[in-house]
Amino acid sequence: MSILFMISLLQLIPPQIIGITIDAITQQVITSKKLFNWMLILVVTGIFTYLGRYVWRNMIFGSDNRLQRTLRLRLFEHFTKMSPFFFQRYRTGDLMAHATNDINAIQQVAGAGVLQLADSVLTGSTVIITMAITIDWRLTLIALLPMPFMALGSSMLGRRMHARFHKAQESFSRLNDKTQESISGIKVTRTFGQEKEDVQDFSNQAEVVVKNNVSVAKVDALFEPMISVIVGISFVLSIIFGSKFVVDGSLTIGQVIAFTNYLFLLIWPMLAFGFLYNVIQRGSASYDRVMHLLNEKEDIIEEEGAITTKLLERFK
Repeated sequence: MSILFMISLLQLIPPQIIGITIDAITQQVITSKKLFNWMLILVVTGIFTYLGRYVWRNMIFGSDNRLQRTLRLRLFEHFTKMSPFFFQRYRTGDLMAHATNDINAIQQVAGAGVLQLADSVLTGSTVIITMAITIDWRLTLIALLPMPFMALGSSMLGRRMHARFHKAQESFSRLNDKTQESISGIKVTRTFGQEKEDVQDFSNQAEVVVKNNVSVAKVDALFEPMISVIVGISFVLSIIFGSKFVVDGSLTIGQVIAFTNYLFLLIWPMLAFGFLYNVIQRGSASYDRVMHLLNEKEDIIEEEGAITTKLLERFK
């Protein structure tokens, strides 16, 4: 977290340097030495920001892969302790869907979700505080006026995403069941000449999966345009009122340009907020499905003193 905080602070430097440079040019006090020093600061800041982000992302995405491995091992261990009755209620394809797609969705929350949360909260808050303190608190409030609409829109879309993604995962489980059933029973199918019927049934299942995934994609596609529109409104408000403050003499041109650059820095935290809500809803739906399996009571319980695999290895 300290690395991300350092990155957030480093990102605040370039807009200030650009604003100072613009004011120096308009006031005709710029010199070659000053310009070189400012450009050097920008280059050094960019390098350290890049390195910091590289380290931070490696740390996050390494952890989410370990979580994925742990969940899969836990799920497999749970399967080995279940009786045949469990596997009659949950078919192989359904269990495979839980162990692949659902755990992948949970992994996304632990990886991309954590990254988006940190970026949206930490980066967003540092940028907003800097805008209010170093530029103008009134202009900052005006630029943030559309933000509540983003939270409201994300909440509405998130609820729809949760329901549709859950439905899509269930249809994928049924397709896995059908695939496993068709492959394992291919001899019987050919013996009774049911190939066409089996292919048609598989095609119908696949069509349902496509339909449900398209339904998820339609909701997913609404997140970024919604946030882009809100960011665009913030830019328009900032330019209109920023120009007014320049005319009034309360702000300089360089400060307004620095402010718009800070707004550019806010684009990713805003997008990250929308993506975060999306990822959480997907992960939540998959988490419910996986936990439903893990909450199944274990049927096969080893007695105290039972022979373990370690003891059996002695007979090799």
